[in-house]
Amino acid sequence: MKSFNDKKKVPELLAPAGSADALVAAVQNGADAVYLGLSTFNARASAENFTLDSLKKWLDYAHLRGAKIHITLNTLLYDDEIDKAVDLAKSADALGADAFIVQDLGLATRLAGNVKAELHASTQATVYNIEGMKKMRALGFQRAVLARELPLEEIAELSQSGIIDTEAFCHGALCMSYSGQCMLSKFTTGRSGNRGTCAQPCRLKYARARGTEPCKDDYKYILSPADLCSLEYMEKLVATGVSSLKIEGRLKSPEYAAAVTGVYRKIIDDPGSLAREDIEKLTVVFSRGGFCSGHQLGKMPLASVTEKTPGKTGLAAGVATDLPKKVNGPVSLYEIEVRPTITLKKGDGITFDAPPKRGSTPYDAEEKAGGVINVISKGTRPDTKKLTIAGKPPFFTGNNRGFYKTYDEELYTELRKCLAPDAELKKVPLTAYFSLKKGEQGVLTLTDNENRCVSALTQEKGVAAEGKSLDAKTAEEKLTAFGGTPFYIEEFSCHIEDGVFIGFSSLKALRREATEMMIQKRTEVSR
Repeated sequence: MKSFNDKKKVPELLAPAGSADALVAAVQNGADAVYLGLSTFNARASAENFTLDSLKKWLDYAHLRGAKIHITLNTLLYDDEIDKAVDLAKSADALGADAFIVQDLGLATRLAGNVKAELHASTQATVYNIEGMKKMRALGFQRAVLARELPLEEIAELSQSGIIDTEAFCHGALCMSYSGQCMLSKFTTGRSGNRGTCAQPCRLKYARARGTEPCKDDYKYILSPADLCSLEYMEKLVATGVSSLKIEGRLKSPEYAAAVTGVYRKIIDDPGSLAREDIEKLTVVFSRGGFCSGHQLGKMPLASVTEKTPGKTGLAAGVATDLPKKVNGPVSLYEIEVRPTITLKKGDGITFDAPPKRGSTPYDAEEKAGGVINVISKGTRPDTKKLTIAGKPPFFTGNNRGFYKTYDEELYTELRKCLAPDAELKKVPLTAYFSLKKGEQGVLTLTDNENRCVSALTQEKGVAAEGKSLDAKTAEEKLTAFGGTPFYIEEFSCHIEDGVFIGFSSLKALRREATEMMIQKRTEVSR
């Protein structure tokens, strides 16, 4: 088995886009590519998804900012659906889609050689060994999204084989079953995960059987694993040589896409920069009782199963030290004294630990107890605080109940900034060269980081200066003001003939024309 590759190779960061806002959030926070589903044939049917009519707009948005778009066609298909799926793929391909993520091998054989976009074998295709990689290559795939149950050593072996590119999950929800092999939802509800409608029965409570009878007082979420988080061993994951690191989460919020993409962009670029605040940010945005390494560092430990709750828990924030007390007011207010272990602020959302059981039935209805902090005041002891909360008070039989921060108003406000109409957090570097001679039109040439080049001419010609001539500093000031665009000037140079002048309005118009030409150049479809 091959050892980890020490050679530095920065993999693609691939982020989820279950909605238009999530796409914007992912791109603006540093995704190299996003993956999204159209209205049919994708494994997240309940996501907002995209239409074929809107796809070109979002392809242009991503391509302009240097990001690719992968289209998920990752469900198994019935015979009478194949032609429709092929037509959908060809239409998306004509618009400039960069890749199709495919599970159904019949669809793959129809698309191979008939679309210009790459074909990526979905993790549902269960590629986990060298022979599987070779088979995918023979079927026309350029990349395999590896099965989630592989450890780093096997990811390295497949990634360094050179057969086709590889993609591995780095963050997000984990299935309990082998990739693409779960039929639990189909058998219990008629809704198939391989058809995009998984009912997530693994997130329900089950009892361990004692003999032939279930132990009715022991119902827990024993099939629900914590989410994957690879930040703490990112250097090892990158060293496998994997081509792309994938974030799960097309059913998550735009804030999730912003937070997770931003943190992973930071750590992939600089693994030594990981800070406690990075983990805490992701824990607040979405976590199930913390995070785990899945199978990447070896067999998933039993502690990775979150028996208490299958959903979002947030960041551990302390314990309650007293019973909740009703507060009179126009909304459902209550006061509770707590011993916090983190900083709490007005507007933060909290939840309390699941309550103890009465008899043989846990109080499931109480699991969402918590609310939004309205007031924080001094407690009865130096290490406690009194919280006035708008929400549902927890049922207590005693104190020392743990509680968690599930919403941070300041954090979410910061994360939403990337969704502002004029937000441009991810900018493409350009080099600019300007030349001007007397009696000739000025020329501005822009070149992007992929060697695309455009040149624009001024409407006016350079004239002999009656007063001060145009100097290089003024030209640079007028021609590099790219605020409000997805570009910035990384390097500027110019040649201006002595004693020549041209109006500042002409320079501004020149910059705008060159910008529009570069936008058109970066979004044109070569098919």
